[in-house]
Amino acid sequence: MIPRLHKRGQSFKGACGYILHDAQKTSRDRVLWSATQNLVSRAEDAWFEMFATARDQAVLKQKSGQDARGRKNTKPVLHVSLSWAITDNPTSEHMLETARAALNAMGLADHQAVIAAHGDKQHLHVHMVVNTIHPETGMTAPLKYTKERLSRWAEGYERAHGIHCEQRVENNRLRDDAIKARQANGLLMIGDLSKAGELNAGADPVPYVPVKYKGPSRSDWFALKDLKDRMKRLRAEVDLSLRVERNALRERHDREFKALGRNTYAAIDQARAGVRQVFKPHWRDLYRAQKRELRHVAGAATLFERAVFVFGQRERLGRGKPISVRTAIELIRRPGKLLSRIEAVHTRERRSLAQAEKAELHVYSDRIWAQHAGRVDRLKAEQSAERAQQRDEHFAATRRVTLQMAKASLANDLQRVPANDHAGRAVEIKQRMAEWRAKNAGKDFGREL
Repeated sequence: MIPRLHKRGQSFKGACGYILHDAQKTSRDRVLWSATQNLVSRAEDAWFEMFATARDQAVLKQKSGQDARGRKNTKPVLHVSLSWAITDNPTSEHMLETARAALNAMGLADHQAVIAAHGDKQHLHVHMVVNTIHPETGMTAPLKYTKERLSRWAEGYERAHGIHCEQRVENNRLRDDAIKARQANGLLMIGDLSKAGELNAGADPVPYVPVKYKGPSRSDWFALKDLKDRMKRLRAEVDLSLRVERNALRERHDREFKALGRNTYAAIDQARAGVRQVFKPHWRDLYRAQKRELRHVAGAATLFERAVFVFGQRERLGRGKPISVRTAIELIRRPGKLLSRIEAVHTRERRSLAQAEKAELHVYSDRIWAQHAGRVDRLKAEQSAERAQQRDEHFAATRRVTLQMAKASLANDLQRVPANDHAGRAVEIKQRMAEWRAKNAGKDFGREL
């Protein structure tokens, strides 16, 4: 017996494809048989179930109450092979029992595994692809000293069935001697001499304990598969009938969101209209004053009239600070330049009033959008809770379809009278043949046809 631990990997599909097919081919000539452990799927489809377990490791830990901390298992695929001697000719049952015993010795009895036997070499051998992540707890199997445990298990197997590898026995003996020597040195260092002598006693190897296969028979497995397929179909029919409710709920939620948006935009438009109504008198007064001022400046024909206006509006004409005397004289002497300056001042005043109106509108719109955000959050929470409730109700409705209902459905199909009664048709044909022979004595029925 030669056990071998191969390099751990990441692809369940690749590892299972290797052990279930010929090397780099899609044929299966070298595969004698295949089996699974702790898996619902068949061996050909088991890789996805193992991949799903590794993918949902965090969810499994959370559901089982395990600590989510720790290093993530990036290589969950463990590949183990067991090879018998050329002179050995184990049966398929013995090879399967031995493979399960090896998994048990490594502490992987509760883990998912695909087992396949190959006959392409002179010696029979078994390959095992194991998921190191537990399918219920999500914890990674402790694989420390796995090779040593597997070696000691193989020694126990050969002691029970005939030793072929003497070197393994010697290596395990030397390993035991080294362990006992280290323990004895440690006891001597702490001064405990009472137990130091006990370490000289030889330790027996790990016994080989075959694991009997307790799974269902092939006929029971196919019967259970038919029941599960029928149950899945009935659940799918129930789920299809509930799709109308889900679509109606989704459409209602969309309408509620759109209605909330329309109400918010309507409130924004109303606030804009209100602000415009408030600022309407200010715009009217501003335009009237500017028009009056333009008429006054355009009608100032003398230097004196323009000088009175310029020195009276020095701050307005200077953009917040009084204009210089030189600039004032230039504006008094040139009426066209004075009109241009006045128009620039009017543009600046209109822009300032527009900014004030916009700021006032922002005060209202920000308040409206803040209220809208709160309503959106509440609506999202309500709709999410409603969808979750509907999802739970629909899930419970599909789960009310049990294996017993599937069994009754299959029984009803068997009780139905087939459209073409083959047994009755055969009796009718025999009767017609007998009548034809009685009327046509001495003739060959087949040749006449």
